[in-house]
Amino acid sequence: MQPGINLEFARSAGLGLDEAMAKAAAAGYRYVEPYVYSRVYLPINSHLVLESTTPYHHINVDEVEVERLNRRRKDLGLQFSAIDAHSTLLLPQIGVPYVRRAIEFAAEVESPVVVSDEGPVPEQWMSLAQGLDILCVSLEVILPYACAHGVQFALELHNALTARPEMLQKLLTRFGAGLLGVNFDTGNSFLAGNDPVEYLRGVAGRVVHVHVKDIPATQLSDRGKITGTRVGVAVGDGVVDVAGVIGVLAAVDYRGVLSVECDTLEQAQESLPRLQQLCAQQER
Repeated sequence: MQPGINLEFARSAGLGLDEAMAKAAAAGYRYVEPYVYSRVYLPINSHLVLESTTPYHHINVDEVEVERLNRRRKDLGLQFSAIDAHSTLLLPQIGVPYVRRAIEFAAEVESPVVVSDEGPVPEQWMSLAQGLDILCVSLEVILPYACAHGVQFALELHNALTARPEMLQKLLTRFGAGLLGVNFDTGNSFLAGNDPVEYLRGVAGRVVHVHVKDIPATQLSDRGKITGTRVGVAVGDGVVDVAGVIGVLAAVDYRGVLSVECDTLEQAQESLPRLQQLCAQQER
């Protein structure tokens, strides 16, 4: 297992991509995980068009100079552990082209994994079973596309479907290990009301990337009411059993990246030695 850092810590300090990668490298990380954006332009009819926007992203894949980015990354001694491409796979016309473009980009920058989630389920008028069917429609397009580009697609626990272990198990049963992986998020699973260690035991063999997100005690009142959050606190400063999670991963010989999701550079710096210590304890 290798420690990594999600570049979301850069948002609170207003850092650009280059500076965020430099700060991560200086802190001792060798794996980083950026959030990417690609424009989706969707004609609805002859007079209505939907176009995507975002207030924050690390990389616009339609504008980035890939060769320059690869040189910069390698100069800093960094690798991408995954590309975050969160969209809504419950709207295939939007989610599929968005994730497909992220997959193409991941192949260009040598990222082994692309991460997304199902998006919010409009439970006022859509059942979870219906949502699962629509999600499968998107995955049936995305998964072979990822394989063709040498990229592993991983579904993150983040919304009403994937917050439920039984729903994720149905997806993993339908799509084989060579196609669909799991990005296990410790904080999201905890906030959704699950025991992250128990949830992980059921899917550990399919995990290809991990978000180590420790949740502060101040968020305990949210537990069971929400299914995810953007970032957590420094590893060890929250209430999630991160050691237990690492123990389950060690038992299945997980060799991927543990990507810390925290809010500030200081939390990122504090998290690395703590995560290294937890991993070292498993090797004794």
